[in-house]
Amino acid sequence: MDSSLAFGPNEIRSYLKVNGWAPVDGGGLAELWSLPGLADEVVLVPLKPNAPDFTKRVHILLNDLARVEAQETRAVHEAIATVYHDVTDLRASHPSLSDGSIPLEAGYELFVSAKRLRVASAAATLRRQGHFRNFPSRAREQAREVRIGQTRRGSYIVPIISQARSPLEVYTPGQKDIDAGVEEVLFDRRVTATMSRALGVLEEMASAEREPTPSEITDSVGEGVSYELCQALAKVVNADSVNALDISFNWSRVAAPPPGAPPQVTFNQDAIEIIDKVSTQLKTRTSTRQHLIYGVVTNLSRQPDDDDGRVGVRTLLQRRIRVVWMTLPPDVYHVAVRCHDEGVPVQVQGVLTSPPGGHATMEVSHFGPDPSLPLGEPTGR
Repeated sequence: MDSSLAFGPNEIRSYLKVNGWAPVDGGGLAELWSLPGLADEVVLVPLKPNAPDFTKRVHILLNDLARVEAQETRAVHEAIATVYHDVTDLRASHPSLSDGSIPLEAGYELFVSAKRLRVASAAATLRRQGHFRNFPSRAREQAREVRIGQTRRGSYIVPIISQARSPLEVYTPGQKDIDAGVEEVLFDRRVTATMSRALGVLEEMASAEREPTPSEITDSVGEGVSYELCQALAKVVNADSVNALDISFNWSRVAAPPPGAPPQVTFNQDAIEIIDKVSTQLKTRTSTRQHLIYGVVTNLSRQPDDDDGRVGVRTLLQRRIRVVWMTLPPDVYHVAVRCHDEGVPVQVQGVLTSPPGGHATMEVSHFGPDPSLPLGEPTGR
């Protein structure tokens, strides 16, 4: 397959499906897809990336789709290439940026802050903490795994491209186990979901008619806000070169958007003044650490006379699949039972103890369906 295409048959099929196309005929070499309601619109999808005419056939397909959808061919190409990805656009604006360029120092800060935002969000996806000082190594690794797309006009836009799901494997309702490879992909989506919610909370605090109270700032940590996240924003927005930063979240069409995640947030210089105050409190306050794990419920145990129940959640710790044991009160235990019966992935927050060679346990403060993967209906507390 031509590496310049950046996608293959799976991406093409998924893109066509979410845009209303359906297969009507085909075999091992190619398929014909039609768009219901437009009887004359049929496109050919090549299925063999190693075939000598694969690239030629794909370019014909791109031109056909661009014509039908009234888009530029490049836009269709990008949409197919990112069909399994979330794209977060960072847009820096200033009255002087009318030509789509940006001062060198401001551009540098924007790219560096893109990394800082991802690292801080990845760290908060692993544990809730107001001030990290030292990021978990997994958080730093995640920032190296995401990609930056080509900058786009519209003031000055830097797209961050991260995985939302695997083209071949993804969890569905009824999931009874986890796969390490799928978990690595889902971690990207969880980081983006954490970033969107945390930035949404910061935007709400910055746009309120009053300054946030100390308790509100403390509560924001539970949504992924941290000193490091605040600093990443403050580094970009300054009076000289950038007076506003818009961040929009373009969720993958084949992975449902996380519920409650804002589609766009905006921070101007007035907002940064509030964020600086939030940042100062988070840096100076005594911070408690709450770990987060993600996985599926595989073990349930409760005796008839017991109120609490013992639950085992299969998860990925240090990139190894392990079972974390926890004791849950009756109402939360029932949530665990429903998640187990329906195969709904869960998110658990609390104090984690994971001795080498011993049983991993967690003192739970929150248990419920994974909010970044809206696959089921059970609700926790």
